Amino acid sequence: MRDEYDSRLWADHHERFSDTVDVVLKALRSALSRLPTWDGTSQHLLALVASFAITAISFNGTTV
Repeated sequence: MRDEYDSRLWADHHERFSDTVDVVLKALRSALSRLPTWDGTSQHLLALVASFAITAISFNGTTV
């Protein structure tokens, strides 16, 4: 029964999931393409470290 429920859920939402993955990958690609042009200021570095730390700390709680 669980397999049937999961397959119906996937069938109903796979397009939206695919679109979301595409948006995330485009954003990541854009961010990575800007990385070589980073001017190296300490404010940027601090913001980068803070964003990674927040993501690392909260990731386990948001993946449920």
